[in-house]
Parts: sequence; structure tokens; C-alpha cells
Amino acid sequence: MSRLPALGSNSPPRQSGELARHGQRIQQLVEWAGTLPDPATRALLQECLESVLALHGEGLARILALVEEAGPDGKNIFGRLTNDEIVRGLLLLHGLHPVDLETRLREALEKVRPYMKSHGGNVELISLEDGMARLRLQGACKTCASSAVTMELAVRNAIEEACPDLIGFEVEGAAETSAPGQPLHPAGQPSAPACTAENGRVKVSLGAS
Repeated sequence: MSRLPALGSNSPPRQSGELARHGQRIQQLVEWAGTLPDPATRALLQECLESVLALHGEGLARILALVEEAGPDGKNIFGRLTNDEIVRGLLLLHGLHPVDLETRLREALEKVRPYMKSHGGNVELISLEDGMARLRLQGACKTCASSAVTMELAVRNAIEEACPDLIGFEVEGAAETSAPGQPLHPAGQPSAPACTAENGRVKVSLGAS
């Protein structure tokens, strides 16, 4: 008989915030459900998860619609909601965020650009294809390895905050020790559950069928 994993067992260090802990727990349960030997049980759990997510998605969509209809005050609240770190993640999960990935990526780079320039560097978006971005570090970033590492870390932090749905990125002009095509979730960190937004519903994968 399969046993539910204990909270915190074989898990990486907890991130700050109650929401992060809930997210880690959900990740553990999804991974555990994917190991169940009975396909019918896995299918039942998958349908249950997708139904709960669909309900939450409908509720979020309705909230956004009501806020948008509330006039100038509603527009202000709408902007605050879509820029809130927690709400943004939920909207992205359900495919409800009004700003596309490329726009959010460019805004993230624009946000970090003053810091880059203050250190004699800059960053450029070369391309964005299939969730993978190619960036180029410029200026001092290319001539000093320690500077390149610092600049690349600043870029990574900005991208992770604005574009959690980005699969990863490659950086031209980065330090030689930096591997190309690095994911946004490093090894040892929990990867996101296999959830994809499709036709307004979140599809969940619980492993092999």
C-alpha cells in the first residue's frame, strides 16, 4: 500500500512564505500520485486535480472580469493584481495573464538595465523561441569573468520574478563556467508539476499511464 510522503521528507530547503510551502507540498503529492501502480487510481486523481484547477481558474477569470468592469479604480486594482508575484503565478498557471511572455521578458530586462549600465554593461534579447530565450551581455560583462557572473545573476533574478513560465535561457558573453541553455530551476530545486493551460483548462500529468 502506497504511503503519503511526509511533509519535508527528502525535500530541498523551504522557500520563504506560506505559499511556497503549499506549493512544495502539492509538488510532493503530485509526484507521489504519479507512482501509484493502478492506472484507474491515477486517472481518478488526475481528473480530480484538473476539476479543482478548472474551478479555481473560472473563479480567477470571473474576478478579473469584475475588476475590469469597475471603472478607473478597477483598472488600478487590475494592474496591481497582474503585477503581484503570487497572483501573477496563478494567472500564468491558468493562462489568464494579460501580458505575453516576450513583453514580460523585455520589461524584466529593462528593469535590470540601469543596474547593468551602472557597472559598465548591458543586456540584449536576441531571440525567444519555444520558451527558450537567447540573451547577449555587453560591455564590461564580456571582459571580466566576475563581472559577467554578477550581471548574469542580476538578469536571472529579474527574469525569474517576471517570467516563471520561461523554460530557460542562454547567455552570450557570460562567464566560461556558465553552461548554455540553463533552466530557470537549477538542479536540486523542485521542478514545476506537469501542468499546461489548454483551451482554458489546466491539464495535469501524473506520470506514466
